[in-house]
Amino acid sequence: MAMSPPSVPLPTFIPNPTYLFSATVHLGKSLGPIPMIEGGIRIVETITSGTIQGPGFNATIEGGVAAPVLVDIDDGKRIQIPYIYAYGFASDGSPFYMEEAGIGSGATQNTRLIINVGGEYQRLQTTYVLGQPTVNEERTIAVVECFSVPLPP
Repeated sequence: MAMSPPSVPLPTFIPNPTYLFSATVHLGKSLGPIPMIEGGIRIVETITSGTIQGPGFNATIEGGVAAPVLVDIDDGKRIQIPYIYAYGFASDGSPFYMEEAGIGSGATQNTRLIINVGGEYQRLQTTYVLGQPTVNEERTIAVVECFSVPLPP
């Protein structure tokens, strides 16, 4: 049995993100470019260290890897699809692991972070975290500003 749509449209919910933290990572030597059979290239960069600071999460990044895919699109522009993985210890001593993926250019991107952590930060496992990474021109330091995005009421 098919459900009929409501007779009165529901109001649109516009989420209001809340600042959680800033993650700063130090990048090691780059490996690549590695050509990909489906198109584009992959660059692999080690994450050698980093910090996470803010009202929603504080931690030390012990290591990880950034492996973005770069693809040239029809209008001559290049898009970047970041794939980032990092691990370390939260300020309460709990180990953490995070994954980040998204889309954008080399200069600006929107990403989603999935954070696995226990202790006082366990709530981050059920939080939708929006990231906005930037990388310096030398590709030695990246900063990700992170925000929680609430669910509709």
